[in-house]
Amino acid sequence: MNFSLTSLRSAGLLASLALVVGAIAATPAADLFPNYDSYIKLTGKTATVTGNGASFARRAQFPENGAYGIEALRINKDIDDATALSIEGKALVGKEDYLGAFKLTKNEVGSFDMGYKRYRTFYEGIGGFFPLNNRWSQLSNPELHTDRAKFWAEAKIERPNAPKFEFRYTNEQRTGKKDSTIWGDSDFTGVPSYYGVGASALNPPYSTNRKIVANYIDMDERQQNWFAGVKHTVGNTDLEFEINHNIAKRSDYRSVIRYPGELQLYPRQSSSTNPPQVYPPATIANEIVGYDVQNYDGSTTSYTGKFETKFTETISVFGGLLYSDGSADLGGDRQMMTKFPTAIGTVNVVGGFVGATGRPAYSYKTTDGSVNEKVLAANVGLKFKPSSDFTGHVALKYEKTDIDGHNTTLYTSTRVDQATGATTVITASAPNVADRSEKSWIPEAELRYTGIKNVAFYGSFDYRHSPGDEYGTSTSATTGGGLGSATTSYDNVKLNHAHYKFGANWTVAPALTLRGEVFYKDHTNGFYGYNTSAGDSFVMGYEFFGQKLSAIYKPASNLSFTTRLVHQTGKMDLTIDGGTSMTSNDAKNYQFGETIDWAPNASTFVQANFNAAYNTIKTAYPVAGGLGNEVLRNADNDYRNGSLITGYAISKDTEASIQYTFYRADNYSVPNAATVWYGAGVKEYTYALALKHRFNEKLVGQFKVGYFNSENQTTGGNTNFKGPMAYISFDHAL
Repeated sequence: MNFSLTSLRSAGLLASLALVVGAIAATPAADLFPNYDSYIKLTGKTATVTGNGASFARRAQFPENGAYGIEALRINKDIDDATALSIEGKALVGKEDYLGAFKLTKNEVGSFDMGYKRYRTFYEGIGGFFPLNNRWSQLSNPELHTDRAKFWAEAKIERPNAPKFEFRYTNEQRTGKKDSTIWGDSDFTGVPSYYGVGASALNPPYSTNRKIVANYIDMDERQQNWFAGVKHTVGNTDLEFEINHNIAKRSDYRSVIRYPGELQLYPRQSSSTNPPQVYPPATIANEIVGYDVQNYDGSTTSYTGKFETKFTETISVFGGLLYSDGSADLGGDRQMMTKFPTAIGTVNVVGGFVGATGRPAYSYKTTDGSVNEKVLAANVGLKFKPSSDFTGHVALKYEKTDIDGHNTTLYTSTRVDQATGATTVITASAPNVADRSEKSWIPEAELRYTGIKNVAFYGSFDYRHSPGDEYGTSTSATTGGGLGSATTSYDNVKLNHAHYKFGANWTVAPALTLRGEVFYKDHTNGFYGYNTSAGDSFVMGYEFFGQKLSAIYKPASNLSFTTRLVHQTGKMDLTIDGGTSMTSNDAKNYQFGETIDWAPNASTFVQANFNAAYNTIKTAYPVAGGLGNEVLRNADNDYRNGSLITGYAISKDTEASIQYTFYRADNYSVPNAATVWYGAGVKEYTYALALKHRFNEKLVGQFKVGYFNSENQTTGGNTNFKGPMAYISFDHAL
């Protein structure tokens, strides 16, 4: 059994704890331990966590009370000279990771494969942290998880010199809760708000509320897919035909909590108060609690035919045709319960508002919703190899998409008379219609040349040009619970997406290999109004340019250096009605990585990894100037991480390894109290010691013990955790 080092994620959320209890790099002595053809592996892992257990579970991907069970089971058996049976299994309690599968294969006949797997992904229900008053938000039960399950059955018929058939059915499900990136508002931020004489001059120049309140998503999703395919060769032509039928159902519930614990006073404070007084944060807004459910129930059937004809050893033609027809029923249910103070006490109503023109917390149900989509696509291409060192292909794809949909939205609002406490329910029905037609032309090419000694050049490009037309009629709710006028829009759509890449591999010497690549991406999404929408426009463009460089240097057979450098810049521009242009989201990204592998002798190895990223995305800061700069900052996402592991073969039956990992991000700072600072400030490190011992020819055991520490400035230290961790496993041959 081999262990491989877990790669470090460039996004910066390093799952370093998994290195302690999971993967350890394979040692040069690993061949002392047999790779069993049939075996069972029993494991257990546990931790003693001091601090936030939910944050630990998300990072380590198992709960703090541990996990145990069968980590792997494999049985391979030859039933006869032509028939083989393979069985796989897994059952880890705590991680809720299960697998049961078998595959039966018969030479020159085919195979049958069936199985079920399920695994759990851990999340944490946390919100934001506001530094002015150390306000912190998380769910009452912050440890969240989602279970993903899949059943499959597949049969293949593969007779010699006959068509090959494949049939497959899959049934996938996703249920459970995960954190939502849509946070609710709160005025408990310590930013003062005044009432009384001259209060308008004393109020802060920026809002008292910040979106820091934690919410969650409760998912219930299922997808089934039926597939049938046949492949056959007739002369020099390979033929394929496939049918796919997909059924998908989703009902995702998103919690919505805004201004928890707040209720405005009634009547409001006097504006004649002198000197001005501070509003208590609990009296600035009214609490809103509700949910937003989106339902989808649809099916799609697609038919695909492909061919490839080989005319000569150097030229072949390929192509295909696809037709897809899908439809779905759509529905929505958004109910926002708002509290209001009145002369007779607090009322709690759906979509509440006060006054004739108050703005309700929009609540609605979507009914009679459906969408239909038809896609016709075709492609044709040429593969060529004019010489042994020059290969490539060119292709052209055409795609036509037609989508239409409609729904009826029933808005519900409630007017509250604060003087009497009386409520009046107002409903309004709004029909909506949309239609879109799009045609796409997509040329692409890929070339490779190896005609220069020790050098290989490669390049590719693809370009998508998608003109189309959009039409829609929509009606939205307005203030006071009523409906606005129906709005009809007409848009010519022009979408252009291009990707270019060119690179080379150069073996400078047996000890040195270099690789370089440049890439460019250019995207434009344009919507140009016509008819009654003439003059309207929305054009968004963004482009990226970058380079990837790497080098592998092996000054000795037991020593190697692998160096990686990635540089990418990007920018976005936006043009709206009247030709007004804006630029934002300019980004710069540098990533550097180094890996050193050293085996000083046959019994010892050392591996060191280091990665650094320097990334920034611009906002309107500092162009906004003045008060705008108090709440706007560029997004910096710099981080450094690395690991050091060394292993030693103590004897022919025992090896040991020691590992250290770290992660550091220094993007968190609070220049003023107005900002919710989203740049990460994190310190993490882990230590681990592992022993692996072969007891006999059929039994191998492994024991790991480690210590982890995670400190998070971004959450004000509320998600810190630390403590020891242990892991034990036994592999037994069957």
